[in-house]
Amino acid sequence: MSVCRQVEDAFGDRPKPRRLVESKDLVTSEQRDALWFGDRAWREVTWDDWESHHDAFYAFTPEAFAYYLPSVLCLSSKNPDRWFWPADALMQILDRSPVVEHWDAFLSTRLVGLRPAEYEALKAWLLLLTEHEANASGEALGRAFDTVALLQSETERVRAMVGQARNKS
Repeated sequence: MSVCRQVEDAFGDRPKPRRLVESKDLVTSEQRDALWFGDRAWREVTWDDWESHHDAFYAFTPEAFAYYLPSVLCLSSKNPDRWFWPADALMQILDRSPVVEHWDAFLSTRLVGLRPAEYEALKAWLLLLTEHEANASGEALGRAFDTVALLQSETERVRAMVGQARNKS
């Protein structure tokens, strides 16, 4: 199965987010880029759209980030030998400390809580990138893969805690 197909299967039923940015009061250039995506489904977003509105990546709400993430994964997996700004940004986000307590809020709020199949699709994307040296160093890819595994473990830990809290009430 292709990486893009795995991504589509994993993320395909995510609903379009109601809010793309946290606040519309003081709209920054990053938020303007994010708001541009409002009328578009993730499957409709092109490489050029991302290149023209790349700051959206950092302005999205957690729901919008998870919704548009498969677009980045699919587009870059179809052209893994080309540098792609949002894929590079994602690699930088995933190239983190193996200590969960050192993670910033951006990583914790946007990538903790994905579903198991979504993490597996993210891992498949990283494995595809290992075949194309232009995307990132082997060390960065290794750390990113480890981070995804830690994100998955952290998600399971949080879900278990929530389940225990529900059982107590």
